[in-house]
Amino acid sequence: MEQKKQPENGKRPLNAYVKYSALGFQMIGIIGAFTFAGYKLDQSRESATPIYTAILSLVGVAIALYFVFKGINK
Repeated sequence: MEQKKQPENGKRPLNAYVKYSALGFQMIGIIGAFTFAGYKLDQSRESATPIYTAILSLVGVAIALYFVFKGINK
């Protein structure tokens, strides 16, 4: 007897949705953690301008984008 393969149309879009939504939450976490660290550094140094917040938030964005591009290429 020959077994017919049933199409897995229901699983592919769901897997893609989960993958990309996880990447979004990962981005939020990374950027949030770096921004929070910069904020705490600015608080501890009592600086007038939030330079550490700005720098570390941009570093967080760069790292998050790296992980997104790495995850998309898989």
